[in-house]
Amino acid sequence: MTATSQTSSDSPVSDSPVDPDAGGHTDRSLRPGGLRPARPLLTYLWLDLFRSLREPANLFFVVAFPLAMYLVFGRLNASAGDYGPHAHGNVSASVMLAMASFSACLGATSASATAAVEQSAGWGRQMAVTGGGLRGYLVVKTGTAVGTAALPVIVVLTAGALTDSQMEGWVWAASPLICLIGVLPFVLWGLAAGMWLPSSASIGIATSLVSLFAFIGNTFMPLNHTLLTISRFTPMYGSTALARWPLGEGWTYVPDRPAGIQDPLWMPLANLVAWTLIFGLLVIGARRRATRRQ
Repeated sequence: MTATSQTSSDSPVSDSPVDPDAGGHTDRSLRPGGLRPARPLLTYLWLDLFRSLREPANLFFVVAFPLAMYLVFGRLNASAGDYGPHAHGNVSASVMLAMASFSACLGATSASATAAVEQSAGWGRQMAVTGGGLRGYLVVKTGTAVGTAALPVIVVLTAGALTDSQMEGWVWAASPLICLIGVLPFVLWGLAAGMWLPSSASIGIATSLVSLFAFIGNTFMPLNHTLLTISRFTPMYGSTALARWPLGEGWTYVPDRPAGIQDPLWMPLANLVAWTLIFGLLVIGARRRATRRQ
């Protein structure tokens, strides 16, 4: 007993499991001036993206609903031929691109509205005191919004490639990126809705209005000339027209204009920029209101 006790008391401090010298690499990784490990942030991103995509509402409205719309209306137009006089693909591909753009905007809106609700509930402040900080939280939420928007685009374009959609190779390559560019105003729209509306209803209202924007934005069905003129001022027109641009170079089928209408590229771009600014101002206004309340 005496020998054992003496050995324990004489043992060097460096043998202790909490000795800094015994775990030098761990100590260096936690120094204030060192780089934080990326693995926890990536794990959080993966878990948050997985949580977002496994939500039944997201699986149905963001993935299954646009896919079903394409499979029904895209297949009905399989024999309609090329999409306009400057076509780089067929009519079925135009339906595919519209549904891909719609699903991406819907997914981005859902993810960003969820992030805004979490932020208003205090989750953002709680994450700000962790190792990743508020910047890491924002990176994760941005990645979740992009991932939630990208998955349905991949699903719809894959379904189109396996069925009746036909496009030139460069159009296939450019379409996913253009669809993701078109979600920018809807990321801000989701944030604005989550910050202005009651948290219990904000996500449902935000995504439902995206569907309404799609109906009046020439996404689901061809509009006559009067309605098309109105649709150019709605939020979904820019995203849909931009997604279809490589396919028909701005040409749009109009039921009461047999020759169709050719919109210049600046129209969807101006629409996208204008609604990005409008929704951005709504986010800034909601943020200032929350700051005044604090």
